[in-house]
Amino acid sequence: MKSTKNILKEFKKFIKQEDLIQQDDKLLIGISGGIDSTILLYLIRKISAEYNLTILAVHINYHLRGKESDENEKFVRNFCHKLGIPLIIQHITIKEKSNLENQARRIRFRIFRGLLQKYDFNKIVLGHNKNDQAETLLLHLFRGSGISGLKGMLSHSRNIIRPILNFSRNELYEFAKQTNIKYSQDSSNFSLNFDRNKIRQTIIPIVETELNPKVIDKISESVHIFQQTDAFLQKYSKDVFPEIVTKQVNENYKIDLNIIKNKEILLFYVFRQVFGLLSGSEKGFFTVHFQEIINLIKKPGSMYIQLPRNIFVIKEPGFLKFSKKSPVSEISNLTRKIKRASRSICFENNYISTYEVKTLPLHGFHFTHKNICYIDQDKIKFPLTIRHYQPGDRFRPLGMKYNKKLKDFFIDSKIPRFERREKVIIEDQNQIIWIAKIRINDNVKITPKTQHVLRIKIIKKLRYYRKARRINK
Repeated sequence: MKSTKNILKEFKKFIKQEDLIQQDDKLLIGISGGIDSTILLYLIRKISAEYNLTILAVHINYHLRGKESDENEKFVRNFCHKLGIPLIIQHITIKEKSNLENQARRIRFRIFRGLLQKYDFNKIVLGHNKNDQAETLLLHLFRGSGISGLKGMLSHSRNIIRPILNFSRNELYEFAKQTNIKYSQDSSNFSLNFDRNKIRQTIIPIVETELNPKVIDKISESVHIFQQTDAFLQKYSKDVFPEIVTKQVNENYKIDLNIIKNKEILLFYVFRQVFGLLSGSEKGFFTVHFQEIINLIKKPGSMYIQLPRNIFVIKEPGFLKFSKKSPVSEISNLTRKIKRASRSICFENNYISTYEVKTLPLHGFHFTHKNICYIDQDKIKFPLTIRHYQPGDRFRPLGMKYNKKLKDFFIDSKIPRFERREKVIIEDQNQIIWIAKIRINDNVKITPKTQHVLRIKIIKKLRYYRKARRINK
């Protein structure tokens, strides 16, 4: 077992090696009163003069253990007073007892970050040790967190540092014994109602006895490898991200399924990055969501799934689309009428105009613009109706001899079913004449006998539009 002198020496070495603390740092240190945080505060106090540190301890009393919680708070007060370290006590009541560990954790970090900003401190210091690291890895492993979860806790993550992460709990107990440091016992640490305690009290002791007495050290070594692997994959996935992901005008993200074949090891990071871009944070994306997307890719046809934070992943022919907009929309019954040629109307987010072409172009018509169609005006009957697709619609696509169900036409054209309800249909009193931006009806096409041509144009409304105003001089 390491001596008192060696513990302090290794503590300083780890801080320097991981670049955890710099001169003049202002540290907010969480102290529960247990052995980990108590020794952490003691060691930080030992190096405070060397680094010219400003230290503030924070204790949160959740009042979950009645008198024991109050005794614990009293111990923390006395310990901080003895070390000459200022202390802030926060009293919290958790009303909902389900998922207590996560609730307490969220509250704790909210308080820490609030105090960090209020008092202009720059780092939060936590007392996690090597055993906590092993327990975290096993928890993530059992929950299916993937490589990203197996990297465990980092010694330095943003403004959070963990300076005793390289010490085992047994080393801390021995250090406390050698230096006569007192600490309080939390009875909830022995309750098997918490998943972490089940691993701590049952699984790890069995592994230590039956398989490997140094399992904590071995897991710690594996964590280091997983961290390096995760860092490499993150960097590599960011490098290839522009090749795989295309950002669309409507803030959707599109991924070509042909490009991502045989790249599954990278896809977790790519999908998580897209999720983060849409939701504002990557933290809500886990392995279970990644597996849902993989299963979606493997299924035939157009389908979609919904991830947390209302992010939708839509599988369409040949690609995936990530979107904040639900692909399922209500069937719209909205209609607008165009009573004669040379008219312009607004239909939802579109401007639709009709114009009678009185002078035929010398070199013929250009049919390459998807948002414009030319038809034989003598073959239609006003008024025209503008509407959306309705089940049961039929028309005769250009180049075909017979009518076709619009649903079958969409399938043959590989138009995802989630987009079909948004397609704009233009019909006269007898038939559909144009599936806007896709195909006209063969019955209204221009022929050498055409004498009157009608141009129909559809364009998206500008997102920001202001009318021009006359300047008064």
